[in-house]
Amino acid sequence: MIFCFSGTGNSLAVARMLSGYLGDEVVRIGSGVSCGYDLTGHRRVVWVFPVYSWGVPPAVRRFMSSVSIDGAAGVPHFMVCTCGDDGGMVASQWRKDVLSRGWKPVSAHSVIMPNTYVLLPGFDVDSPAVVRNKLKSAPKRVEEIGHAIKCCSPIDTVVRGKMAWLKTRVIYPLFMRFLTSPGPFRATSACVGCGLCEKACPMNNVNIDSGVPEWGDDCAMCLACYHVCPHHAVAYGNRTAKRGQYRLPRGFYKLSDD
Repeated sequence: MIFCFSGTGNSLAVARMLSGYLGDEVVRIGSGVSCGYDLTGHRRVVWVFPVYSWGVPPAVRRFMSSVSIDGAAGVPHFMVCTCGDDGGMVASQWRKDVLSRGWKPVSAHSVIMPNTYVLLPGFDVDSPAVVRNKLKSAPKRVEEIGHAIKCCSPIDTVVRGKMAWLKTRVIYPLFMRFLTSPGPFRATSACVGCGLCEKACPMNNVNIDSGVPEWGDDCAMCLACYHVCPHHAVAYGNRTAKRGQYRLPRGFYKLSDD
């Protein structure tokens, strides 16, 4: 079974590619999903999610801490994260969360995908050329990871990057405490009330009221609402005014139904 959290579609694409290679079912993590699962007939659990500030997304950590999975202690667990560049010590954080449930973490892996975070100075989406190159390399990388998972390889292949300890142990908790408020989200005058932001939110945290989107408190900060808007009408304070948008190409690994 593959548990996947995805906002802009990068991690979902990886999960679906893994599903095709492994033959495992994909279950999406988000608001309204079931809290109980049975692993009868399943060989493993694979956790797929994007890296958040060199750590595990809070929505994934909450799900892992509360979900009931019959048989989870008897099968190996694997992690596959998507990141724009590096994942820091995300594997160590994930492994501790898995062990805290009495489950067995085996190995962790990362797939480089296009950048989507745009809320801090110096952060923006990749250029079209970089996006093409990353997406071109992804399928082969996922196949390598799928083979490692099939073989139950205990070797981690996460790209940690420089200053991994600082990023995950210091920057991650500061980021989660001070930079994850949904408060600054708003719709600009360019909004036409199409509802795409509401539909894209994995947490059901965006609601259209009188033709205008409003954000609640259960925000995963995945920025799906921002990137999906065809009019660039979703803003986060003044930080996104000159930032680019990213949308996984609809033809990339049969995602045209999303």
